[in-house]
Amino acid sequence: MEIVFVRHAEKKEGDGDLELSEKGIQQAKNLAKRLSNERFDEIYCSGLKRAIETARFISEELKLSPKIENPLNEFESNLLKIKEQEWDEKSKSQYDKLKSFLENFTNRAEEDKRILIIAHGITNRLILAILLELELKNLIRFRLLETAVCEVYWMPKFGNWRLKYWNDVSHQPKELVEGKNKY
Repeated sequence: MEIVFVRHAEKKEGDGDLELSEKGIQQAKNLAKRLSNERFDEIYCSGLKRAIETARFISEELKLSPKIENPLNEFESNLLKIKEQEWDEKSKSQYDKLKSFLENFTNRAEEDKRILIIAHGITNRLILAILLELELKNLIRFRLLETAVCEVYWMPKFGNWRLKYWNDVSHQPKELVEGKNKY
């Protein structure tokens, strides 16, 4: 099994559950074009507007509908700075649901499937940590740009997940990558 996970495109400025910005719409179209030549058996996305809208562009290209999964919703960024024992109950519950969601893939990792997940920066870092069994305190170092594509694959010989690539935005022209998220 292979799991490809991407971060949503740029959202409008402000707080809350916002749609994509004009720049984000172009980013999402470029991402969809990049993924259009790949095979996916299942698509999952966060229940937040920016992820759903990004998924819509992708699903139109792939002719495959995404399944909304709330455990993929965004986590607070401060969770990467504090110990898991200090998390509030809502975050702990969502994290447990995310682990359970991902366990479903590990339980069937021997299947010849490609899974696509559209989520958020912190969520995707947590996915990486859960699947690769990384310490959460080190996740702050794994920057993730908008529409970045990441992939892990199951290594049957060792019975674990392996990172294939991280933070690939080669599908975006430079002007759509630069800005507030520039390295």
